[in-house]
Amino acid sequence: MDSDLATKDLLNIKRVLDKLGIKFYLTYGALLGAVREKDWIPFDDDIDLSIIEPLTYRKRKEIGWAIYDIGFTTNNKITWNVFGRFESNEGGYQGDENTGIIACERNVPVSIFFFKENEYEPENYICIPKKDGVPVLSIPKKLFEKEEKIKFQGEMFFTPSPIKEYLEYTYGKTWKTPIKD
Repeated sequence: MDSDLATKDLLNIKRVLDKLGIKFYLTYGALLGAVREKDWIPFDDDIDLSIIEPLTYRKRKEIGWAIYDIGFTTNNKITWNVFGRFESNEGGYQGDENTGIIACERNVPVSIFFFKENEYEPENYICIPKKDGVPVLSIPKKLFEKEEKIKFQGEMFFTPSPIKEYLEYTYGKTWKTPIKD
């Protein structure tokens, strides 16, 4: 991943989300790189952001269109879902009123995950990145109870907290050791 282009994409999306008043978190490989490398992980291939706050379906699509308007490509198509029904991916948002994903790209792929409370495991948030899909991501709520920020690529970003506990939850006790896969 080209570090300069990744930074440019991240900061452009940050400006969009900040302008819309959306609180988001640097997560997964982006956060791991920010903490461990103080930069992007050279062999990472995308930028991961997470939104925990409940947003309306309309607001999620608005985010996707705003990102599209600044030059990111998104999946703005109508497709068939697994139940044979038409499904609109307006603004690149895929999901329902509670959880989903925006997958977009300008210079590098970016995933914006929208989490919701998990009714079956109330201590966790979950992300289901496709309407009528199955949960693929789960994060303990306790990691979002306190606000923490870090400086990355010259800007301040919210992170799960405590950061090291999040990284251990996500990558295991060996998160400090780079693994190319």
